[in-house]
Amino acid sequence: MNTRLQVEHPVTEMITGIDLVEQMIRVAHGETLGIRQEDVKLSGWAVESRVYAEDPTRNFLPSTGRLVTYRPPAEGQDGEATVRNDTGVYEGGEISIYYDPMIAKLVTHAPTREAAIRAQARALDAFAIDGIRHNIPFVSALMQHPRWIAGELSTGFIAEEFPEGFALPQP
Repeated sequence: MNTRLQVEHPVTEMITGIDLVEQMIRVAHGETLGIRQEDVKLSGWAVESRVYAEDPTRNFLPSTGRLVTYRPPAEGQDGEATVRNDTGVYEGGEISIYYDPMIAKLVTHAPTREAAIRAQARALDAFAIDGIRHNIPFVSALMQHPRWIAGELSTGFIAEEFPEGFALPQP
């Protein structure tokens, strides 16, 4: 048994409607798992962006300091899509050198992959974060990248598409 809950569990939860954390707690408490594999039905597409306190223009170096501004996008329905933001930080809080610099896991779910990507791009653009550097400009650029949209991905994607590193778009 693997007792580790993957970071991407919100994607699984959004497309199956099953709360994996609840299921793990119930099983750990001695209950029998209440679902079978054949009970799991997939619905739509989900996209997750891991919002990090890191600077994509400096090879993703961590960024520490106070979150002077932290306003995530609204959660809930956005047209045909659903927006979910799992976070543990707050405005005025500190991003420390002692912990993982994850700010949030932003997930969108929609009937199609294209709609989930469009919703993700809108939600990323709705974030307001100041006080530290973050990877939202990079992840937002990915949501508009033709290769990403087409699903033509590999582990070499960043090196292949950004061989000189990521630079902020110029206005």
